[in-house]
Amino acid sequence: MISLHLALTNLKRKHSGALSFAIIVMIAVCFFNMIISTGEVKSAFESQGQKLNGTDYYVLFSPNMYHEEFSAFLEAKEHVTGVNAEDIIKFNGEYYSPGTNPSTTYMFIQNINTERSISKIDIMKPQVNKSGIYLPVAFQELGYKTGSSFILRDSTEQEYTYEILGFCNVSEFGAVSNLSQIRIAATADVFQDLASNFGTNTLLNFTVDDKDALPYIESQFTDYTSAYNSSTQSIEQAASRTDFSAVFTLFASIISSIIAAFSGIIFMVALIMAIYRIKSGIDENLTAIGTLKSLGYTSRQIALSYVFEYIFISFISSIAGTILSYAGTPFYHKMLILTTGVRINTTVHISLDIIIILITTFIIALAAYLSTSRVKKLPVAVILRGGLLSHNIKRNEVELEHAKGSINHILSFKHLLMFKRQNISTCLIITIISFTLCFGFILFEYFGIKDSFVKNILDSELTDANVTLASHGDMEYVSDIISRNEHVRKIIRTGLEGVTINNTSYNARIIDNFQNLETIKIAKGSFPVNDNEIAVSAHVASLLHKGIGDVITVNSIGIKADYIITGITSSTMSYNTYFSEEGYKRIYAAYTPLTIYAYLDKDYTYAEFADFIFNKFGYTQSELLSGNISWNTYDNYSAIKHIIDIKMIKLKQNYNIDSMEYALNIDGNTVLSGGTSAYPIKEVSSNASMLSGYLAIFKLAFGLLAVFILIITLIIIAVVLSIMVKQTVNNKKLEFGILKSLGFTTRDLRKQLIFSLMPPVAAGAFLGSMIAYGATLPFVRQLFSLAGWFSFQYELPSILTLIAAALIVTIFTYTISYLLTAKIKGISIYELIEN
Repeated sequence: MISLHLALTNLKRKHSGALSFAIIVMIAVCFFNMIISTGEVKSAFESQGQKLNGTDYYVLFSPNMYHEEFSAFLEAKEHVTGVNAEDIIKFNGEYYSPGTNPSTTYMFIQNINTERSISKIDIMKPQVNKSGIYLPVAFQELGYKTGSSFILRDSTEQEYTYEILGFCNVSEFGAVSNLSQIRIAATADVFQDLASNFGTNTLLNFTVDDKDALPYIESQFTDYTSAYNSSTQSIEQAASRTDFSAVFTLFASIISSIIAAFSGIIFMVALIMAIYRIKSGIDENLTAIGTLKSLGYTSRQIALSYVFEYIFISFISSIAGTILSYAGTPFYHKMLILTTGVRINTTVHISLDIIIILITTFIIALAAYLSTSRVKKLPVAVILRGGLLSHNIKRNEVELEHAKGSINHILSFKHLLMFKRQNISTCLIITIISFTLCFGFILFEYFGIKDSFVKNILDSELTDANVTLASHGDMEYVSDIISRNEHVRKIIRTGLEGVTINNTSYNARIIDNFQNLETIKIAKGSFPVNDNEIAVSAHVASLLHKGIGDVITVNSIGIKADYIITGITSSTMSYNTYFSEEGYKRIYAAYTPLTIYAYLDKDYTYAEFADFIFNKFGYTQSELLSGNISWNTYDNYSAIKHIIDIKMIKLKQNYNIDSMEYALNIDGNTVLSGGTSAYPIKEVSSNASMLSGYLAIFKLAFGLLAVFILIITLIIIAVVLSIMVKQTVNNKKLEFGILKSLGFTTRDLRKQLIFSLMPPVAAGAFLGSMIAYGATLPFVRQLFSLAGWFSFQYELPSILTLIAAALIVTIFTYTISYLLTAKIKGISIYELIEN
């Protein structure tokens, strides 16, 4: 009780310093509790998947390429527990509501009335007998509201407007910031309306009771469907739950880890401040401590008074931080919903909160107890002499009568040498704070400004313009026309097929000229040159446990061939393998490329390129299907030709027909003829523009994270400086009083105090920034490796980032210090000396 009374007396006397320390602890506990109470993001994603019986593997078939035998084949397989096939609409374009900016997307649109046993859709507050769509719950966080209009815009600028009937929970594809599909549900009439314009694909889902058996089942199924259709193009997409689970949860996990690490750094600052305040407080109050000891107080009672003081502060501030975390959790959960598509409800975890509060209090109390060792060691006589064990005064490092220069600078330097412990504490704290700030800046630069990371993940060549040919298009002729355009720097002919390696399906990207690639980077080795060579992504190499020089056997429709791995790309996510055209024809002799990547000059726009294609080849198939193409009203048969062309192309795409022709005869004379071959270009698009929507979301997320770190860091600096400056002023009141009586002005004293503080601050600012400069991206790479992503490639951040972080900390520290030292002005010479 004696120690407790002493602690309460100290708190009343030093309430402002206690409040500043409490703010630091409160912020640290708030962030840590927010992350811990939320739990692991991936487990929440998987929990919703179990609730809605999420698929273990999905396959998207090309139009009219699915057969019921495929489901029967899977149902007969051991370990397969469920199979579900349904028609869906694959929409590629933009979405928005009135008053919002369009966002690029790749959607799976499903019929709400379809019965499904796998990947169910949980409608929240369904509306009966109404026409419209249901969006994943993540759209609520973007401001979309029930009853509002939802507009879809395809690549030809055709718009389709429907009412938002409500929102739904889905087991996958519910996030709006992922690099894959968004899944929405439509009423039957809306589904039919869109299907008439875009056709349908079949989505096949199946579940298994043994995840280890999945690769073998997948491989057998791929071979079976390819052989059945005699084509590797029957499957457009396929992925297991492990794959898209990693995509949906990776960024949320990274941001959560960063915030958790940030809270740990703040807590370290709190511990250092506690040690500094106790040691400085003991030095400041040696006379009072000696008096207490001479009056009969024991060393243990005096030491425990400091411990009780910090127990009280940390306990109250931890409770406040816990309460604050519940206020901030909804904002954190909003980010999780956008990136994962899973709603995480805020719940109270009393037991977990109590554990965090007690652990925080115990660690700070332990640090406080260890810091009071000087009270126990020094006898009363020594304490009353100001802590001097003898009268041996240290050598005068700076003799004023021989020093040259400004007296204020000389005294500042003298103070700098005298208070070494304070300078070390200051440098250490500023180093940690500067590290945190630079850490946030580097994250923002690398993830929020540069595109290299997202491009790395995609492992896809991003170009200004992409031309997709119809199956009958003449690749050589079209390539020659495009390459002759003086505004096209270069072109690449490419194709995307499917292959099997070790009973697992992979993407096969066939490139005619690897030298022209700009986005896809080789991390080790080189791209294939000969027809028996192959390059693979880092993810594929990890899965296969293969490296450069190893031989792998590749299978396509039962035809196998051995290839030597010559290179590994930097992608840690993709399932891509890379072949030359001649190399891929070893296992698929009928291969023909259907896509051309065009690289445009900077002053040549995509719209101008699209006009160029129109002038050379006429309308594309996608333009014709948009319904926006008019016909020649002066030609009697133009309207008829227009209607027939649209119907033929719809039939061709929806039923996977190779080609169709027609003729209109009147009185035995052919007055109109044509066919689908009149439209050799299927679509003109820009995958670089499509990516910009995804990049905007990631830049926003990491931009907000960087701003958040900046604001909190500046608050911590202000709080730390308020403690240190006030402590220094209290320690030097007698000295300041003497200097004032000798004629020094308040401004001189403020300069001396600030200049003595700035060297350790500047050193800590640049030291912390340099550590962050070298450690941030390796730390992020380690986070990726823990998530199963390896070979994360990166370049060193800009040196300007390091300098900017250090300068911000230094300048802000100088400004705050100058403002805090204003209190010296209000203290008279008599008060200073009397104190």
